Amino acid sequence: MNSKLQKQKQILAMLNAKSPPALKTADPLEGGGYVTEPDDSYPDQRLINQIFQFHKSIIQNINAGLITTDLDGEITFANKIAARLLGYEPEDFPGRNIRFFFQSPPAAERFLSLCAGAGRKISDWETVLIRQNRQEIIVGIDAAHFEDATNHFTGIVCLLRDLTEVHHLRSQVERMERLALLGELSAGIAHEVRNPMAGIKAATQLLEEQGLSDPLQVQLLERIVRETDRANRLLKEFFKFAKPTRPQADFHDLQKIVDHVYWLLAPRLKQHNIRYESDFAEGLPRVYTDESQLEQVLLNICLNGIEAMPEGGVLSLRGRKKKLRPLAPRRQSEQALQPPLDYVQVEIADSGPGIPENDLKKIFNPFYTTKTEGAGLGLSICSRLVEENNGKIDVVSHKDQGTKFILALPTFASR
Repeated sequence: MNSKLQKQKQILAMLNAKSPPALKTADPLEGGGYVTEPDDSYPDQRLINQIFQFHKSIIQNINAGLITTDLDGEITFANKIAARLLGYEPEDFPGRNIRFFFQSPPAAERFLSLCAGAGRKISDWETVLIRQNRQEIIVGIDAAHFEDATNHFTGIVCLLRDLTEVHHLRSQVERMERLALLGELSAGIAHEVRNPMAGIKAATQLLEEQGLSDPLQVQLLERIVRETDRANRLLKEFFKFAKPTRPQADFHDLQKIVDHVYWLLAPRLKQHNIRYESDFAEGLPRVYTDESQLEQVLLNICLNGIEAMPEGGVLSLRGRKKKLRPLAPRRQSEQALQPPLDYVQVEIADSGPGIPENDLKKIFNPFYTTKTEGAGLGLSICSRLVEENNGKIDVVSHKDQGTKFILALPTFASR
């Protein structure tokens, strides 16, 4: 290994050490030898201790991962935040190449090429890295070429910020806003459609009362009334999505709501040979929500899970207390994340075939459905109801591994 690089690694490794390096100082008792253990009786050693602790504190406690590499990408140092971000220990990094952590090899090469030349730097460069557990994280990178004149070393220093949660919150906010705008537009359209539908039905019923003798005409009028009623039922569902009833929120015992939903589902669970599992942590705080609307959300998601397992399976509900950041509307500062608050996280999982990746991003869109029957408004309405109750809804699904809906329900009256 390059001796300059080896020396640089030794120097940077001290920043992960528990104590500062010893200062070699002449010791007259040993006939001109050197003291190699730290000794605060020497003013120079105390100064080194202070400088060492000061710089170590800065490097290890900045709110970002710090990694240094040589120009070929071989890592020479990583602070504790960088190690935690990627799921490793600081001592695991030296000797590895930063390319190893990039999801995309072309992205790694582009990163190194952007920072390799003197005076080169990048700011707010977003990419995807892979943690030790193979989980993908989105990071923002600020990096620059640097030179250490004392040790004749050149390399790259970069700061990593985990943007995974920011991106996730941003996508949820965008979905909520998209559904809200679509709801406002749809409410007006639905209102305009409902009026002529009422006129068609009234005219048809009037013709029926005339006592038509032609069986075909009678049959056609009955068909018109039946289809008009069907359209009106669809419009009623659409109004639930477009303009949900304002929540009558209060503090409720989540376990009681879940138990009530179970008794409503019990006949279907037995009919489809589905095992029901429930696991709620003890001492969960009460959730601040509209009881009937939350019941509607849970019932709808569970029914979807039952329909996904026609040959039997497992439907499970779990509840845990968790601190989460509330969603911040885009009109506020999108980058300024609000502090975490107490929620109860409910996971509703089935052991069905899962949702294809192409469909996963669309399942909350109105009228999107893969079923042969139904209007595709169930999950859209669930999303709107959860939003109206200041909660969050998300879904995780993989092929042949089932589907899990995640609800975050607030335990506070206001935020």
